[in-house]
Amino acid sequence: MASCWRILCFLLLFTSILICHDARSLPSPLSSANKNHAFLESAKVVLKDIIRRKQLLGTQYATNRLSPSGPDPHHH
Repeated sequence: MASCWRILCFLLLFTSILICHDARSLPSPLSSANKNHAFLESAKVVLKDIIRRKQLLGTQYATNRLSPSGPDPHHH
C-alpha cells in the first residue's frame, strides 16, 4: 500500500511539473537565418572599416622589448 502512495505522489509531482513548465516556442528557421545573415554582413563591414583605419594610421607601437628576464638593473 505504501508503494501505491509513492507512485501516486510521484505521478502527481511529475504531472504538476509538466503543467507548470513554461517553454519558449521554437524560433522560425527563416527569421533566424535572416538575422544571422544581417549580423554577418554588419560584422564584415565593421571589420573592413577597422582594417582600413589601421592601414591609414600605420603602426603606432614599436615593440623593442626583449624576452622578460627580470627587473631592469638601470631602472633605479
